[in-house]
Amino acid sequence: MSISNPRQTFLNPTIPFAGTILGGLLPGEMVLVQGSVPSKADRFQIDFTCGSSVKPRADVAFHFNPRFKRSPCIVCNTLQKERWGREEILYQMPFAPGATFEIIFLVLRDKFKVAVNGGHVLEYQHRLELERVDTLCISGQVKVQAVGVLPSASSVSPEASLSSQDSHTNPISSSSGDLSVPFTGELVKGLSVGRSIAIKGEISQSAHSFSVNL
Repeated sequence: MSISNPRQTFLNPTIPFAGTILGGLLPGEMVLVQGSVPSKADRFQIDFTCGSSVKPRADVAFHFNPRFKRSPCIVCNTLQKERWGREEILYQMPFAPGATFEIIFLVLRDKFKVAVNGGHVLEYQHRLELERVDTLCISGQVKVQAVGVLPSASSVSPEASLSSQDSHTNPISSSSGDLSVPFTGELVKGLSVGRSIAIKGEISQSAHSFSVNL
């Protein structure tokens, strides 16, 4: 999956990495991280921090820490005034040593939602004010190809990689901007390995279920 019109990108950053998120983060925005896990990796972490101070250490609003040894898990936490809070541990590992990955951090008013390789993984409630977050830090045993910050109005392109300079989308739309349901449409060129489909919509308050069939 890739992005069109990101408001900020970091390509092939050196790890450890610390980059300022221009303008901070707003609800509805997404942060995408594409990379790979070395075959002998022990752990890596992605931190959304409040500044980049080392001494005293900057507060960490969201610490996302996959660990591969012993019982593989993802540890999430918050650091405030140089003290860690209560760990939230997920004993589910969507990452594999030696494999590539794509992480999507969706920023909401009350929490982060995290998806890995297209699948929802976890949610993390904000413990610090979102307005304070202005830095993204990545460290540990990981290789990162690209990081992108998407404004809430951005579209997601299934055609090219994040680092591509000629990415484009093939949207299916109507003159009004909405598609009537039930809907049937043709996938031009079909599907192939590496392509993905993004669907944006709203769920009716009275809805019991809905389905998407390919």
